[in-house]
Amino acid sequence: MAVAALVSWLVAGVAGVYMFGTWLSHGGPSRQRARSDGLPPAVIFIHLGVGALGFAAWVSYLVTGWVWLAWTAVGLLMPGIGLGICTVTLWAPYPTPPGRGAPVPGDAGPGGAGPVSGMLAAPAENAIGDRVTDEALATALSSEALAGQLINDMLAGLPGQQPPARRSLRHLAPLIPAGHGLAAVATFVLAVLSAVNAR
Repeated sequence: MAVAALVSWLVAGVAGVYMFGTWLSHGGPSRQRARSDGLPPAVIFIHLGVGALGFAAWVSYLVTGWVWLAWTAVGLLMPGIGLGICTVTLWAPYPTPPGRGAPVPGDAGPGGAGPVSGMLAAPAENAIGDRVTDEALATALSSEALAGQLINDMLAGLPGQQPPARRSLRHLAPLIPAGHGLAAVATFVLAVLSAVNAR
């Protein structure tokens, strides 16, 4: 069980270090300070530090077998998980009242996810308007059959105008923090059970 806790802790740590590196590479601390509703960077640094100290205590427990090190690791896990929950709570997208949702220049969107794109993005202003003249539109609207034909022609022409869509993996991005959180909870449960069994 102690080794399972170590493996779970490693999974949580790898996901955490990946998210931390991504956060730093996108301007992390300076971007958070620029936002009025931003998460204080100290929360993230303390979360990372407490997790690393707890991991070191757990490895030391596995090497020495000293039970007090296991309980020290468990004790460090508690504030680490608490800070992680704070981070998720403050970074999770939430509805904002009108007027408060103005984007911050250079902001990567809620949770760093980026601007809205794909099916949720607004169509380009000239997506169809540049291809239909006013005269053709007036003629097509004079008859239901012509209007139907115009709509069919426009819909058939849309895929040809767009570049081939590259399959984005952005929809999988929430799995990293979710996996990190699940691994942290599993680590806590396994570490507590291991520490209790060690006595």
